[in-house]
Amino acid sequence: MPRTPARRAPKRLQTYEFELKKRPTQARALATFDAIMTAGARVLAARGYAGMTTNHVAEAAGVGIASLYEYVPGKDAIVAEIAARMIDRVVRSLEASIVEILAMPPDRIVAAWIERIYATLVRERALVTAFVEEVPYTRHLPMVRAISPRLLELSRGMQSMAGVRLANETASLLLMINLVTSTILQLVVDPPSVVTPDELLAALASRVSAWIATG
Repeated sequence: MPRTPARRAPKRLQTYEFELKKRPTQARALATFDAIMTAGARVLAARGYAGMTTNHVAEAAGVGIASLYEYVPGKDAIVAEIAARMIDRVVRSLEASIVEILAMPPDRIVAAWIERIYATLVRERALVTAFVEEVPYTRHLPMVRAISPRLLELSRGMQSMAGVRLANETASLLLMINLVTSTILQLVVDPPSVVTPDELLAALASRVSAWIATG
């Protein structure tokens, strides 16, 4: 199914409604809500942001449109919840791999960590692409703005467990996080044709390893 080109100039943020009307607590309502969000993720990945409608989501979820509107005011609240869930999946997956990666030989740790980040984002490629290229307000979503401090805390934990010391710790970690995430996001969304993913990841790991070695 063809995608609509990304929108470059978003509307005023005030015109988007990101807040849920309510978050369910009862088992049956939770199941309906989860079905809506799971279906929404499929629709966003398949149709893109511009092609996604609440009717498409309700149909894919197997619920009536009235049931969908019990929880959300429109599609943007669904998109915001999809973003929050995707980010949580990615960060939790990375957190779960820390002990395993730090148990590897020291000269493999950085490369293995970068490879794990890439593999984790590749599993989310369709949604990552939609948020990077199509959703007009991605960087303004609260959960997206919270990624950097969350990754910083994760990196601090790894650094402490590995016994690594860095000069200007916070600034150095933020620079490394930005280098790694921007490079990997680009590789996932629009991989270059002149090098393979393995080559680019190896070069990235080499650069980060050299940076750490110099403190």
